[in-house]
Parts: sequence; structure tokens; C-alpha cells
Amino acid sequence: MSVHRIGRIASRVRVGLVDWLEDRLSEELAALAQRCIAGFSDDRPVSPSLVRSRLANALTGEPPVLALARDGRELVGWCAVRRPEPGERRARLWGPVVAPSVRRAGLGTVLLDTVVDAASWPLVTTDVPADREGAADFFTRSGWRQLNTITVLHGTPTKGGFEVVTAEGVEDLDTYVAASALRLGHHEPAFAESTLLRWRDDARFRLENVLLDTATGSLLLALAQRNEVGSELLLAEVWAGAPQVRRRLITAAHTAAAAQHLATVRAVTRQDPADLVACGMRITGRCLTFTLPREL
Repeated sequence: MSVHRIGRIASRVRVGLVDWLEDRLSEELAALAQRCIAGFSDDRPVSPSLVRSRLANALTGEPPVLALARDGRELVGWCAVRRPEPGERRARLWGPVVAPSVRRAGLGTVLLDTVVDAASWPLVTTDVPADREGAADFFTRSGWRQLNTITVLHGTPTKGGFEVVTAEGVEDLDTYVAASALRLGHHEPAFAESTLLRWRDDARFRLENVLLDTATGSLLLALAQRNEVGSELLLAEVWAGAPQVRRRLITAAHTAAAAQHLATVRAVTRQDPADLVACGMRITGRCLTFTLPREL
């Protein structure tokens, strides 16, 4: 681990790059991230498996570009870039995540600069809550520009019956998912072909939470997660053309959440949230994404 001292905070805090992501480190990253999002609109369960699936490449298994900040042995900050996979034009930035005890001393900037200097790709951030004080200004001052505004919604699981097919009994699911990603999700072919591999690498993935409307080739991917903080079903992708199909899939997802005894249904969308609202979900926040364009 290469080491750099942070001049404006305690001299014992050091930042360095690591080129591995093992289980114990994933636990540390998840625990600090959970502390830092508490009370914001993106507050949700963060587990070690979620960290691993979000930071490592699903297809190649390559670790992220990862910077850590430690005060002695204690992890007080981190920032990561997930390397782009086939079909991705940008690498994904996660963080910087900084412990409350060392904030407002420049550590976030040092972490960000460390991974940006080590990554050579165009970058895009994960979702940055608009209600997080100073977050947008932080990226703007660092030379990033706003890319998207995103709506965060929450819903209550609803008891009822399914009106759609789940992926459990579907033959050649790879072909179905790739076709839906390409035609309805408007993803490039290379991305579409690798989509199911990405999903399967996520510990939250279960076939029963991939809901299909086979007549139209539509699809809804939901990801279930539980930990000591709570439980949720995240509506991660909804690929459907007609509003009535989208709403049928969204309603079925709420039923699936109730059947699995999950506390909350959550959705994060860059599109018009009208179909989600029509299914009883309420808007609970807005997020922003930022991009750092680069010449390749």
C-alpha cells in the first residue's frame, strides 16, 4: 500500500492505494458506508456482499482502483473506481466515504484525487443525494459536471397474487435478458450479452425476483437484501414499453416483497417516475450523478 500523509488532519491518518478486495476489507468498507449514509435519502442496508458485487468486475473479477484512509488500524475513509466492463463507456466512482470524525479537513478531496490519478477512464459517480449538504459543490469544485437527476422512491409491500412469470421456470434466460436489455433497455449489445452474468454475481440476486412479461419481452429485476439495519426489495431495472406492462411488473414486485417478508420496496430511476407513483410508491428524495470526461 502506497502511503500519503494528510497535512490538514491528524498526522497519523494515511491514505494509500490497495490492489485487492478480500472479505475482511469488504466488511470494513460496508460498515463505514452504512454509518455515512444513515439518515439520508439513500439510507439502505449495506452488506459486504453488496460492496464486493458493486466494486469488483462481474465478468473478469478484477478488483477496483481502491484508496483507503486509516487512522492507525481504523478505516476512516475510502474511495473506489470499478473498472469498466464490456459495453460500459465509463468507469463507476464510489465515494469518497469519510467518517464523521475526520470530515471537513480535506480527506475526501485526497481520496478522490488518489483514485482519479490512478484511473485512466472517463468516470461517472454513483448516486449522490441532493439532500447531502455540500456534496454537489464538492464534485463541481473538483472539475466534475452534473450528468443526471435521479428520483428515489419507497413503497410498502402488498399481499396478493402474481400476474407475471418469474425467471425460475424460463428456458434460455440469457437470450431473453439480452434481448430485453437491447430492445427495451436500449443497452449496447456487449452490455446486453453480459447483463445476466453481472446480476448473478450480486448476492442479492434471486431468480424469483426477476419478473417477466413474456408476451412483450418485458422484464423487471428486483434485488432482495437483509441485514441488521433492515430489509428491502430494490427495483433495479424495469424494461417495458407500455405503461400498463410497467405497472403490472411494479405491482407484482410489491407482492413479491410481501411474500418474502421484506420491509420496504425501493426504486431509483432516471426516467419519469409516474408509473412507480401510480403503483403507490412515494418520492422520498432526489439524487444527482456527475461525470469526469476524459480523452482516451
